[in-house]
Amino acid sequence: MANDITPLSDDALIAAVERELADARDARETALVQTAVLDAEQAALGYHPNYTAYVHGGMLAERGFDSQHILSVLGFHTLDWRDAILRLGASGSPDDGEVDLLGRLHRVCASDPMLEVAGECLLLDLGLLKQGRIDPFWLKRPKLGLGQAAKVFGLAPGHADGHRGLYDLTAAAKRCLFDDAATGQSDRRFGALLLPAIIAGGAPLAAGGAAAFHRDGEARYRDDCRRFAEHQRRDPSRRWRWKPALSRQGHLAVTTARQTDVAVPIERTRGHAANWLADHDANLRFSRGDEA
Repeated sequence: MANDITPLSDDALIAAVERELADARDARETALVQTAVLDAEQAALGYHPNYTAYVHGGMLAERGFDSQHILSVLGFHTLDWRDAILRLGASGSPDDGEVDLLGRLHRVCASDPMLEVAGECLLLDLGLLKQGRIDPFWLKRPKLGLGQAAKVFGLAPGHADGHRGLYDLTAAAKRCLFDDAATGQSDRRFGALLLPAIIAGGAPLAAGGAAAFHRDGEARYRDDCRRFAEHQRRDPSRRWRWKPALSRQGHLAVTTARQTDVAVPIERTRGHAANWLADHDANLRFSRGDEA
């Protein structure tokens, strides 16, 4: 049977490609408009009541705090701010290296059982105990529980960078900032001075906090990579490679493809996804090229 399909001329092919490109541009513009509308709707709705606690509690959870520290973190925030910063300064370790006040806060909260008592008293005063005990929901979701101190003392999600920045200062610099923030404040508790200190620190404090968050995230990412490589060395089995790709692999692949202007991989197995991400230097947030 003779082939009766007439090939398109060069002009017709060019016209078809141009139509496809125009349709793609229209689709992109439509998507941008829809995204803007959804963002506006989200802004109008505001944050979930627990979002503040999750954001600030995540800062602690990512540095080794868990459900057993919820009460002691609350109790630490009830200390007079001068006592609180004195404890942070006094809890340094010869192994600290760079300043790490979050690590010092962890040691203080883990070593003083009276902070748990103070934290429970704070919850009792605020009517936040459940049948005389800490909310079991917080224990199941440590980020939510760990973030209650920030929520109780008036921090919002937008204060997260500044909050992290406070723990990226030396104890002496933090003392100076809190000393300024305490002027005219009747409530001298550490927690009560968080917001005034973050406001006083302004953009430089927030920038330092954002950089610290990035360092924290990169450290976790590098640790995950090392653990995975070690697991691969110990376990020669490769059955995992033929399982369906993980959702986080898919999200990371899409983000990488958009940022580097390459096609999203067609393969859908976990092994193919791992290879593609490794070949394209993902995670781009912590790519080797960003290292100084």
